[in-house]
Amino acid sequence: MEVFSGASKVKIGRGNFSNVGRDQVNDYSIHQTIVQTRDKRTKISRGLSELSEFTEIKRGDIYKNKDTCYSWQLCSNGKGNTEAAVYIAQIMIGGRLGESKYTVKTYCGRNATKEWRRDFSRCSKDWLREIPLFGYNKSSVPSLILCGELVPFAQMEPRMGSVGLFYIQLLRNSLGCTINELWMDPTQGRFCRGPIGPKCWDWPKRDFSVIVPSDVEFLKEDVITRYFASKQNDPALLYTLTYSCHYERLDGDIPATYVISGLTDSAIAFVENVRWESWEGCLDRRRRMRDGTRRFRLRDGRKIAVDSFSERTAWLAQALSVFHAHNISLDEAFSTTLVFPRLELTGTLQKSKHKRQRRQVSPPIYLIVLPSPYPLYHWSLDPAGQTPPLSPEMCKYFGLPFKLFLKVSPGQCSWPTKVYKLIHDYQIARNFDPKTSDFARSLGYPIFTVIPAENRFQEIVEEHPNMPTDSEPVPDSNLSYQNRAEDQSVEEEHSFLLELLFDNTEGATKETETVSRKGTKRSLGSTLLNPFIRGFRFLTCNSPDVTA
Repeated sequence: MEVFSGASKVKIGRGNFSNVGRDQVNDYSIHQTIVQTRDKRTKISRGLSELSEFTEIKRGDIYKNKDTCYSWQLCSNGKGNTEAAVYIAQIMIGGRLGESKYTVKTYCGRNATKEWRRDFSRCSKDWLREIPLFGYNKSSVPSLILCGELVPFAQMEPRMGSVGLFYIQLLRNSLGCTINELWMDPTQGRFCRGPIGPKCWDWPKRDFSVIVPSDVEFLKEDVITRYFASKQNDPALLYTLTYSCHYERLDGDIPATYVISGLTDSAIAFVENVRWESWEGCLDRRRRMRDGTRRFRLRDGRKIAVDSFSERTAWLAQALSVFHAHNISLDEAFSTTLVFPRLELTGTLQKSKHKRQRRQVSPPIYLIVLPSPYPLYHWSLDPAGQTPPLSPEMCKYFGLPFKLFLKVSPGQCSWPTKVYKLIHDYQIARNFDPKTSDFARSLGYPIFTVIPAENRFQEIVEEHPNMPTDSEPVPDSNLSYQNRAEDQSVEEEHSFLLELLFDNTEGATKETETVSRKGTKRSLGSTLLNPFIRGFRFLTCNSPDVTA
């Protein structure tokens, strides 16, 4: 273009030319900026206004420092055509290789830039500086650069104990992030938020209104228990202690929650009714009615999931009173075992657009679950659950499943003596008498019925011509952390049909089904619990509220 040397504002056709003697910036208002230098054009990403607040690092200035590298597939777009990797590196700054170490997350594949933009947008808006973002690289293989040698939580998860995993659940709620956004900084001895790391186990989201420090020392059981004890946070302390147990899966029929003494090989207490909760899906948490029935309001979504409590916290809150009634010392408490069922009811709302609209414009719809050792439930438009259940036709009209799936996995837990001694000292410090169940009552927990030693079986087990002899339906359980290793094998899902439950008659007709289980460890039902269970079945199955 030497012919235009010295010329200005020359126009040929639609082109405009100006000789300004330096780089020129033209904003064409087409949602992107073109930085034009002689013989070179570079496209700047639109919408990333925070880029200038961080340091841009060339790929050639990033030196991988260690062989350790974590890589995984990114499937946020529904396909596995993008990968991410994390490694530790040093960076060349000002012509010299710095001594500081950095964590580099790099992206590769079809949607690499999209994934990078998403992570950068979120990390750059961290106004509390909880995410140690240092810089970036926006080449064809883009990267995010974080300060320090960070370890993604997914790499530590398989080696963590149950108490540590519970602490992580509390921490991720405290930091307001997902569990795979947690990173550990070993040099600082703390956890921090960061970009999305490798996939972790799909733990259910639970709302814990507890703030915990991000210090890695809180992975230790004694540290976090002392912390909650000092804060006098009763529920948080008991929840933590429940995860310090030894857990085993069981087989056999366990219709209620029992406490077994290893000293006498017999049941010393039990609680009959089942409490229900909803942690995820299209149901709200729950509302408890006066008779113990749980009411769950239907929200938008598709998945229905309701499960029962294992009553571990309820047991620890009143265990000392049961020990006192049976003259069991704290040194002998370790021989006590809590045997419990836990049920999980799941289903799916119909996907039809018309039925979804019907659910949205109708009065609130409730799932009513009765406080029974068997899973008895129905749908209702009455928040008090007093009107007859919805008929099968109405359930079909709204797209509600009148058949839910039941998953069963009974188990047992036992705690070391130090846990019971800690609870003993804590109750005294909180001005409760450990010999009573006042502490459990103050927390609203169900109270265990103590079985007197002198008539443990005589009054409960009675010969009756109609006493059932076949296996009865069994509730189901699934611990969130302890049984993770045991549950790697696929469990069977069982269902029972409640067609009669939805007839428009006063009350609900209950129907149950025997459930089989595979791959369990061992059974206490045939040894310690058999006489007690059969007697208990007689009492429950001959109740006017239950049809065997």
